[in-house]
Amino acid sequence: MTGKRRALLIATDSYSDATFQQLRTPRADADALAAVLAAPLIGGYQVDALHNPPAHEANLAIEDLFAAAWLDDLVLLYISGHGIKDDYGRLHLAMTNSRHDRLNATAVSAQFVRNQMDNTRSRRVVVLLDCCFAGAFPPGSTHRTGENAGVLSQLGGRGSAVMTSSSALEYSFEAGESASSTLVGAASPSVFTGALVEGLRSGGADRNGDGLIDVDELYDFIYEQVEAAGKPQTPGLDSRFQGRLIVATSPAATDLPPEVAQAMRSPLTSVRLAIVGELSTLLHSDSASAARAARTALAKLTEDNASSVVAAAQATLARAETAASPSPPVDAPQSPDGGTPDSAVASLPDHDRRAGDGDQQQAWSPRFRRTALISTAIGLAAATVVTAVALLPGPGGSNGDAAQQQTQIPPGFVAPPTRPTPLPDPVTCQYQPDGKQPIRSVTPPASGEVPAKGIVRAGINTNIGTIPAILDRSLAPCTVNSFVHLAEQGFYDNARCVSGNVPFLTCGPRGARDESPGYTSADESLPGLRALRGYLVMHSAYYPDFSVQFEDNENDDTVFGTISDEGLNVIDTKRRQSDDPYNRHLSDIIVTSVDIQQ
Repeated sequence: MTGKRRALLIATDSYSDATFQQLRTPRADADALAAVLAAPLIGGYQVDALHNPPAHEANLAIEDLFAAAWLDDLVLLYISGHGIKDDYGRLHLAMTNSRHDRLNATAVSAQFVRNQMDNTRSRRVVVLLDCCFAGAFPPGSTHRTGENAGVLSQLGGRGSAVMTSSSALEYSFEAGESASSTLVGAASPSVFTGALVEGLRSGGADRNGDGLIDVDELYDFIYEQVEAAGKPQTPGLDSRFQGRLIVATSPAATDLPPEVAQAMRSPLTSVRLAIVGELSTLLHSDSASAARAARTALAKLTEDNASSVVAAAQATLARAETAASPSPPVDAPQSPDGGTPDSAVASLPDHDRRAGDGDQQQAWSPRFRRTALISTAIGLAAATVVTAVALLPGPGGSNGDAAQQQTQIPPGFVAPPTRPTPLPDPVTCQYQPDGKQPIRSVTPPASGEVPAKGIVRAGINTNIGTIPAILDRSLAPCTVNSFVHLAEQGFYDNARCVSGNVPFLTCGPRGARDESPGYTSADESLPGLRALRGYLVMHSAYYPDFSVQFEDNENDDTVFGTISDEGLNVIDTKRRQSDDPYNRHLSDIIVTSVDIQQ
């Protein structure tokens, strides 16, 4: 399960020890970073900031940060100020009361920070240091890379990423200015933090265009920006995290309408091809952010694995670059020769006509036209896929087996993902007792064969409305069978839901990880599968509580179905009732019952 995001920012620019020169940028650094980290559409962090704290306050805040974190929390520590090494080569971070001759007692030692990193329950830790490490270099002096490497070796740890600015002193960040103990004028962020903030705020650090920013992408962006600035510093990174460590969401991705963003991720070529036309329209939008997002999305589609999508995206971008002949409005995807491909040509259904006074056709709203276009493309693509699947040989050489794996999705529901290789039908499920007392009076489902094709319709009834759902047996047959069995026994009746600083709503009667329904079920997760908006997810750590995704995020748990657009609207309506970025008001939601329609 994805937990909370917690950040602590410590900025020190004023020092009682005259040995340490006064700095100009740390406060500006921390303020700029705090704003972008706290932004719900970018970081969504719970941010605490300290300006010029004494060492004991900084140490306590750091220990509190790491001690309060849970397994799934993302912990970020940022420190801006002076960094120095003692005679034994050990790094210390100077605070406002630090003395150069009593660093152990008056500064924050790197070893202390490392100890907190090792002791925390969190498996995702990011440390960012924008400070000097060995005293003042005169302007033009060379960078001592060995010191940076020493810092990384002192702070690196499993499940962590440590990023450092350099070993240069503050004045080397600002060409033409010399260091001074007097603070003069307004400060702007340092080169390192300026690049850090820009990469997050603009989405420029999202190098692969997937809407997410991981530590490695962020470092690459910062490195290039610092190098381009011509400063004598080399940012360092020691990442000891298996997989991607996601630190933020690209704001550029959020400028796309959700149905467009979802269609771009479709595994169906016809859907991705159809969305090129809508992106062409957005490219000429009056909204600069929407136009920028559309251009970024089209650029991403030029790297699609389908040549027809690549050609259409390239043609659309080329037309946008041709100022002499403005492009006409595009309501359908373009083929490589500039025409409309046959796969996307279809008359829109009759209900797309709007009858007004005098039965005259009304103009579509952009959202209605977009939804109609995408729905039509999905329908055409689905028909194409069904035909293609029927022609594919099954595991035993039978065409029928493969055709049976095709899941028919009712209109109005989010399309579920598909397994790369269909499961045999039926499959054998084992529901083993876990030795714990069931938290409710329920019996486990019988172990044995269960179907691995078709869907089960369900209605998740809540105190704010019903959330229609489909449970996909071809995705997770054992999970679906367990969910249906528990729902029919009233296991989810009057169960509370919780959210927080996460993009999903988790519902069920469990209150702690050591509680259980009395049995375990197989993990049916698909490696590398993202949890998209509208997916139903069963989290292994909180089994059998389930989650409803209202935004996309990384996922390593079992997707077992989806909900309808109507259900998403129920949740979105509740979300809009508060500006709380942590969605704490969603904890008012109660599941009154779950109706199963076999």
